[in-house]
Amino acid sequence: MRIDPNLSHAILVAIEGHPNAGSGQFLSISVEGYEPIAIAHHIKYLWEKKLVSGVDVTHMQSPCIPEIAVTDITASGRDLLDKNEPEPPRRKIGF
Repeated sequence: MRIDPNLSHAILVAIEGHPNAGSGQFLSISVEGYEPIAIAHHIKYLWEKKLVSGVDVTHMQSPCIPEIAVTDITASGRDLLDKNEPEPPRRKIGF
């Protein structure tokens, strides 16, 4: 599958803006206009590039469908978003 940079960017934005990001819970990610299988392949790509954190939970019965249980965006993922944003992002920083 060819990687769509627009979908990759939309996934990172969705993860960053998810209310449970960073909580340790697995996030459900969807992007309007894209099929779940395309999103799954792109999440796997982002995970392999260390732009998102999570756990590979791909089942042995369905190895053709990658399943990454995403928990957050990484610092590298945030840096990539920063480079691609036309204006500085306004992020919540919580401790």
